[in-house]
Amino acid sequence: MALMTTQQAADRIGASVRHVQRLVADGGLVAIGTDRIDAESVAQWMAQRAGSRVRAWEEPTAWAAVALLEGEPAQWLGQAQRSRLRSALTDGTTAELTARTRNRAEVHHFHAHPRALGHLTRDVIDPGTTQGIGGLTSATDRLDGYVDEGALRRLEQRYRLDPDPSGNVTLRATNMSADVVEALAQGRRHVLAALDLATSTDARERSAGHRILDRALERLRG
Repeated sequence: MALMTTQQAADRIGASVRHVQRLVADGGLVAIGTDRIDAESVAQWMAQRAGSRVRAWEEPTAWAAVALLEGEPAQWLGQAQRSRLRSALTDGTTAELTARTRNRAEVHHFHAHPRALGHLTRDVIDPGTTQGIGGLTSATDRLDGYVDEGALRRLEQRYRLDPDPSGNVTLRATNMSADVVEALAQGRRHVLAALDLATSTDARERSAGHRILDRALERLRG
């Protein structure tokens, strides 16, 4: 496990030490001891923002963006809101899209025993992030999916998940209706999986996610 000091983490993300301490308190970064930050959690925090300082959309708007890019109506927003969101999408970049939609879910990383993965899969909405989309190799030893925010603690206890920024399980906790998440996870354009890939710390996964999102934005503009 690679570690850095609180000051090094602050320098890395371009913030104050106090801000880093707040991120640790809020669960955004993982502290090991009194003055050590897990370097992988810093990399993941930065990847979620895609190098952009734009403000993230609220959760319903972020999910509506996914829906519009999938060609779905996003009817939980009003017509005027959908129109403004469509304009923002067509005028924005892939990096901005990735950063603005980060509030669709709160990302948690865990380590699970390999035998638990198959059981945990039944409780997770899987958008196909690890299934080889975009020319990537399937990763059968990892799980990456969405869960209801209210169920996260129960799943953590049931499957004895240990918090681990480098773990083999990524759970994305959301308040959006499971029916909506399930429908968008099965979208033919793979927008939801692409957003997940675009915030990966792995360069090949980020590149694959960006390519899929570029195509989705072009379809929307066309």
